Amino acid sequence: MGKAYFSSNSSVHIGKNRFRLEQNGEQKTTKGIVPDVLLDRTFDYYIGQSALCSSSSLINRYSPHCSKWSPMSLIWRGMVDELRVIPLSVDAACSSDQTQTQKGGKNKAMLLLGMGYFTWSGGAWNSAPFCLVAKQGK
Repeated sequence: MGKAYFSSNSSVHIGKNRFRLEQNGEQKTTKGIVPDVLLDRTFDYYIGQSALCSSSSLINRYSPHCSKWSPMSLIWRGMVDELRVIPLSVDAACSSDQTQTQKGGKNKAMLLLGMGYFTWSGGAWNSAPFCLVAKQGK
C-alpha cells in the first residue's frame, strides 16, 4: 500500500509503512474478508546522511517503535529505509492526480527511489531497492 508521512510540530516526525498480502497478483483474504491493511509499521523519519555515501536521504527508522519484549521486534528493530526524491518531467498523458503543474504548462511527477535494509543482515550494503510514487492529496 505504501508509506504515509505525517507532519508534526515536534522535532520527531512519524510515518507508517502499510502492507497488504498478495498471492499471484491478487489480495489474500482472511475468512473471506478482504482487509484494507493487514500490517503496518510505525517509523520516525528525518533528513540525514545516507549510510552508503555523503548525500542526504529521507531516513525512516523503525527501532523507536518496536517493543523490547516481543521476539519479532528483534527483526523489525534493525529495519531502515533510505529514500531520495527524483523529479520527473512527464507528458500530458499522465493523469492529473499523479502530476503537478509547473511553469510553462509542463507536468512534473515525483518518484521516490528507496533502499530498505535490516542492520542484522548486512545493512545498507545488502539492501532491497523499491520505488514509491508521490500521490497528491485531494
